Amino acid sequence: MEEFEKLDKALRVVERYEDYLFRRAMGVAFVVNGLIFPLMVLLALNPEGPSSYFNMDPEVFVPLATGVILLAGVSVIIYVFTSAHVVSSRLRKTSLWANSSHMILEFCIWFFSFYLTKYAPEPYRVVSWLWAGGFASLATYAFNRKTSENWSYPELIVVGVIVLVASIPILPFGATETASLISVAVLSISFFAAGIYSFSVAQRFLTGNSK
Repeated sequence: MEEFEKLDKALRVVERYEDYLFRRAMGVAFVVNGLIFPLMVLLALNPEGPSSYFNMDPEVFVPLATGVILLAGVSVIIYVFTSAHVVSSRLRKTSLWANSSHMILEFCIWFFSFYLTKYAPEPYRVVSWLWAGGFASLATYAFNRKTSENWSYPELIVVGVIVLVASIPILPFGATETASLISVAVLSISFFAAGIYSFSVAQRFLTGNSK
């Protein structure tokens, strides 16, 4: 019985550490998204300043800079989740690629949600960013909840609700610069708030106080 209790305690420690790693990775993902979206939008709204600094044509600079920012952000997110999976795989002696399809599907949800905003009618083009973020958040939560309870992140609901509710008062502004700045601010704030929540939950898992 004593050996069984020791084994049970060890398994609980491993599970808490895995939860910590994935919660921390989720927090990093939210913070990164909270940084790259404002940067990309600000580049699109004011391309002349940064492009002149690099002595490049705005039509060339904006797609290039946006691509670099997006690639850097995605690389960081992939790295932190992959690192968490490496540790989890070593602890449980499972394959690193066991959940790769899960991660790819999540990425596709977010990518196509924002990609489709380019087809939104002009008056709703700006607010469609919030719709995309809200839909992607809620869809990712539902997908995670259905496939694995261990991948359930309630902060996704918080992001989804905040941005969808905030999109309503922004609608009358149309496709204006004011609407763009407000939408970006809402997305960024919601992502940062979710990231901070993820980090706090991760710390509680690490200390064994997840309740």
